[in-house]
Parts: sequence; structure tokens; C-alpha cells
Amino acid sequence: MNFKTAFIGSFWLVGAFTLAACGGGDDTNSTMTSAHTGGGNESNRGPIVNKELKYTTYDIYSDVVNDKYKSAWGKLKYSITEDGVREEISTVVGSTPYKDTHNSNNEGLDYYAGDNFFIATSEDWDNASHKLSFVDHDTYKLKITSDKASITSNYDVLSYDISGAKKLPDNAKTGIRTDLHYPYFPANVTFPKGSQCYILAETPEQSYYSFYSTAERDDITLDQWLANKKKENRVTNDGIKYNYQVNNLVKEKVGQKNSLNALRFTDQYGKIHAAIEFNGLVYNADYLQKGVKEKIESDPKTQLVNCRLYNDIAADFIEKQIKANYK
Repeated sequence: MNFKTAFIGSFWLVGAFTLAACGGGDDTNSTMTSAHTGGGNESNRGPIVNKELKYTTYDIYSDVVNDKYKSAWGKLKYSITEDGVREEISTVVGSTPYKDTHNSNNEGLDYYAGDNFFIATSEDWDNASHKLSFVDHDTYKLKITSDKASITSNYDVLSYDISGAKKLPDNAKTGIRTDLHYPYFPANVTFPKGSQCYILAETPEQSYYSFYSTAERDDITLDQWLANKKKENRVTNDGIKYNYQVNNLVKEKVGQKNSLNALRFTDQYGKIHAAIEFNGLVYNADYLQKGVKEKIESDPKTQLVNCRLYNDIAADFIEKQIKANYK
């Protein structure tokens, strides 16, 4: 279990979900409201209760039925406390146990590199390397340590009330998109009262690049990686084709004794793209800047928000819909 993806779902699923959510058009789901719950208000507490954060997320995985591949659904239920992370893995629909597939995808290492430091940790949560502390009812602090190096980040847990919410149209530009977006779920079903979903926003206390051992990587140079990025053909949610514009290009040395070459740039939409050389290969990476909250879609009134971490009420509803409508 990757310690970061324990909070946001699997890397491969997040990417697939984002692609599936792309589209254009108007949001017609006016029943959705969002509420970032404040930790200091006793009448409106956040999702962290008694120093515990609980949520459930769902994952589509490949199953084999009669020698043919078929998609199936797995369930990941988490309880996060200052003592560590408890993960419950189960199969919602499918003949191949989801646990087998999930565990086989979590056998790598997570890497973090910054100014004169490098951290390598197992994808599995390790209490010796990961220390979590709760700040209030919707904020926690996470420290990762390896040898003598460490990084610390603060996380805001953004809560959204999805009571009465339906699936969004495929071309929605605003609103909250949940797992109901898949076509086999009916358009008229609504989340029950008390349903909530969560998004996490990280603010690091130091700048760093992060990547993982099984990430996309190539036997090329950083300059070649940049040239390839410039040539990528992209399409906006409105169907407009474009190529990345390279702004604020930074080439720097990071890692232990600043021995690793890294590169990053900001595109015309404000997104940072990064890569790092490690063991002779160039890895795609994420870059987070000290004191700057990561840029995510979090305002459903003006953005399309992907929200897939559910409280128990919303999770039970999703599971019921999966079992009733999955084909």
C-alpha cells in the first residue's frame, strides 16, 4: 500500500478516472453543494473524529472469466490514526480476488528528492518511516523519514456534501464527479442524505520531487524528455488541440549531495511537469514547492471536481449500485 495513495486511491486508477472525466458542456446537477468543514467549529466538525480519519474508495481491476478479460470492482476501506494505517481489501464484483491484484501492484519504492536530500521508502506504510499527527478535525501533518533525511507536509481534508447528488453528464464542466460516472449506472439514482466525499490538498514544508520505482521512465536524457513533451498532442475538455508551452523552465541538482539532475516547467494552464534522472533513466515526477498548496480542482461551482473518497453512507450506496447495475 503506497502511503500517499492510501489517501487518494491507486495511481493507475486516478489517472484512468481523470481521463474518463474529460469532456465539455454545462453542469446540470444543481443539487450538489460543497462544504469545507472547519476544524474549530464544534457544530460542524470535519471528517477527522477522535484522531481518526476513515473513508472508502473503489477500484476497477482486470478479471479473467472464461479465458477472457473482464473488468471487476474492488473495495479499499481505510482507517488512519496516529498509530498507522489499517487497510481492508475486498472484492465487490468479480471472480478473481481483488486482494491478489491490489497487492501485486504495491511492490515498489517511493522516492523523494530535494536540495541535498534523498528518501526511499517502501510503498507499504511503515511506522518507522511515516509519522502522522492530526492538527484539527480537517487537517493532518505527515512526516516521512529515511536515514537522516525527512520531509513534512500538511494536508487539508476538503469535505463535500453529496446528499441528493446524481451522476453528472459526460460533458459536464463543473460539479462533483464520483464513481457514478460509469455508463452502466442509471442517471436517476441519488446519494442518500448524509453522503460525503473527500479530497486532500497537500502543502509541503520543503520543496521536493517525488517519483516511484514503477513509474513511467525512459532511457533518454532530460533534454530529450523536454523535447518529447513539447511534441505531445493534447486535447482540452472542449476538444481543442494544443501542445505544451514551456514556461518557467528550471534545471537543477537535487538528491543526496545534489547528485541527481532534475527538470521542471509550467505549462500554459499553470500545471507543473517534472522529470528526474535516476540510475541512468529519466522518470516522470511530481514537483511540490515549499509552502504552496498543490493545485487541484476543488471548487465544484467553477471546476469539475473528481471526488472518490467516501464516508460510510456514500460508500454503502456506491457498493449497492455496483452490485445492482454492474454488467
